[in-house]
Amino acid sequence: MAGPSGDVVRWTKRISALARSGRAAEAVAAFARMDAAPNALTLASVLPACARLRSLGLGRAIHGFWLRRGGVPGANPILDNAVLDVYAKCGALASARSLFDGMPERDVFSWTTMAWALARSGCPQDAVAMFRAMVLSDDGEPNEATVVSVLHAVASTGSLACGKLLHSYAIKRGLSGSERVIVDNALIDVYGKCGEARLAFEAFDLLPDKDMISWGTVMRAMAVHGRCKEAMQLFSLMLRRGVRPDGAVFLGLLYACCHAGMVAQAMHFLGAMKRVYGIAPGREHYTCVLDACGRAGRFDDVGEIFRRMPVEHDRKALGAYWSHASASSGDSVAGEQLREWFIDGRVDAGGGTYALVSNSLADAERWDNACAVRGRMAARRISKPVACTWIEV
Repeated sequence: MAGPSGDVVRWTKRISALARSGRAAEAVAAFARMDAAPNALTLASVLPACARLRSLGLGRAIHGFWLRRGGVPGANPILDNAVLDVYAKCGALASARSLFDGMPERDVFSWTTMAWALARSGCPQDAVAMFRAMVLSDDGEPNEATVVSVLHAVASTGSLACGKLLHSYAIKRGLSGSERVIVDNALIDVYGKCGEARLAFEAFDLLPDKDMISWGTVMRAMAVHGRCKEAMQLFSLMLRRGVRPDGAVFLGLLYACCHAGMVAQAMHFLGAMKRVYGIAPGREHYTCVLDACGRAGRFDDVGEIFRRMPVEHDRKALGAYWSHASASSGDSVAGEQLREWFIDGRVDAGGGTYALVSNSLADAERWDNACAVRGRMAARRISKPVACTWIEV
């Protein structure tokens, strides 16, 4: 009969195998059923499952258990990194930063996890600063994942100069080109979001092996910069090369149609997704077509698409619908129905949409209803975000 140490080894192997195979919930359940005291390896095995499930409470409990058992930062770097990963993926940025700052030794995983957390928590400038500190440290050189995390941050700031510097760094380190498609895809996205459609296409064109993300990203870059003809040509080229499109590619095409006012083409692509390629359109696809119809002044089509959407309306769909419905005085049956939904509190949308609905009710001199919508907005602590523009000086 196995002793206590044998039981721990058996449980740890089972938990680790479940976590590695993507069965996170089962790994956590196995950890909860343990009839032996877990060791550091057991904790490090279950923490990735907590990160996958975004279970911050369990992650904190495991971290606390480790500290109560005498664990200190640096005593087990693998466990420290696993805890850091949980905090990062669960959005606990303060806890992640506190743990990171207290680590006596950091490796590439530590730096990359922290940069990733900052980039996705609305702190892109801090993510870039983290990358600079890593380059100057002696804790190891950035890898593909590090560069991609920082490129994500740069894309949100619109800093073209920083994007070019990172591109140069990636080339010098051998992290761009050849089989490094993940970095090059991120570079395409950066150039597209920084207003350089030409550089986005050049980065795409130099890729020896283009995957689905490459095609979708460059098409979207072309679309948002008004180069809709090039986006359509890229789609035709992709089909000729035998690449089957996915939902992201179609979203890029629909963006192109929306910006070019090509409503008929947008409707054609939306129908072809399911009919030809077996791809069920999502909220983003319907919202994009709805927006295309509104931009073209086809307000009847806007209401029709909104009513027939087979998926639940989200904030973007509601915002796109109402922005165009209000432009047509919002007098349609669907427009009046949506007003009632907001008055009754049956929908949840962004602050901009609430403000539009409230203003339209005020324009119709329905003051009580306008105040009711504003009151609903205050009760749910929804505020209208202040518009801002990034410029590089």
